Amino acid sequence: MSRRAWRLALTLVSLAALATTGWSLYAVARHYDAPEIIAVAVFLVFDGIAYACLHLASEASAAGRSAFGARLTAVGMAGVSVYLNRFHAELIDGGTPAFLLFAIPTVGLLLLSELSWAGPRAEARAARTEQPYRLPAFGGWAWALAPRLAGRTVKARAVHHIEHGPPAPPEPAPATPVRHSATEVLRRRFAEMDPADAIRVAHDAHPDAPPAELASMLITYGVIVDAVQVALVLHGQPDEVTVDRDDADDAPDDADDAPQVGGPPALTKAQAILQAAAVLGPDFKAADVVDRVKRINRITVAPAYVRTVLSREKQAEPDEHPRPMEGGFL
Repeated sequence: MSRRAWRLALTLVSLAALATTGWSLYAVARHYDAPEIIAVAVFLVFDGIAYACLHLASEASAAGRSAFGARLTAVGMAGVSVYLNRFHAELIDGGTPAFLLFAIPTVGLLLLSELSWAGPRAEARAARTEQPYRLPAFGGWAWALAPRLAGRTVKARAVHHIEHGPPAPPEPAPATPVRHSATEVLRRRFAEMDPADAIRVAHDAHPDAPPAELASMLITYGVIVDAVQVALVLHGQPDEVTVDRDDADDAPDDADDAPQVGGPPALTKAQAILQAAAVLGPDFKAADVVDRVKRINRITVAPAYVRTVLSREKQAEPDEHPRPMEGGFL
């Protein structure tokens, strides 16, 4: 039921209860020859004060104050109203049925109001970390089979609650550590890095991988780059050259004034081809040399030119097993 429907139902029940008990109190007042306006005010005083006291009790509980006075006043006003309803039933010789008919609406309205305000009061107490004593739920069978033991247990728990306060709430279970895969951890690490630094790290791990392969590898770790960007970053790195200087005692005095050595000279096409052939080993094809020269040295050559350079180099090499000269010297 929605909140609006609940309020509408409560309003209708309240009006019906007030009308029933109000007519009974009005009849009693008229029995004593009270004016009509006074007779109407009688039931407003009794039931209205009781209802207002319940509202004050609810506000006091929500604010953390004692609601004992307001509730005691509400019970007192309701008790007087019920007594007058009983007197009205005797006046008309209605007996117990008439008494219940006149009194129960007032009692039911007060109980319904008390129950409807219990929820907000409990929420306010929970916000203040207060835990009021609650009866243990033993169940009907426990009370039926062992009523005395159940009663003693309830009393013992109530005494413990009064003397020591509510029990401490259970500590939450330790959270299970979240396991992360290596890929997730590396994703977070690469996300904090400069993309250029990530490209250099990948190149250091796979120095022979082409830019397209490095770009594909970095994309899997969340670094969105393409092959052109990878090539630009790697091509912009200056070649590092280590120079061993002669610091012996017989070095000339002007050794410190020697001209600085620059980077290594660029390889020619033939030198790049021969270098690639030496790295690839004996079992290679001309297309393998073309691919490596283009990837490592950034030089484009044709397979036919590769075969020509390798053929010239083979012809220029001295024969390791020269054929013996036929005949002798004259």
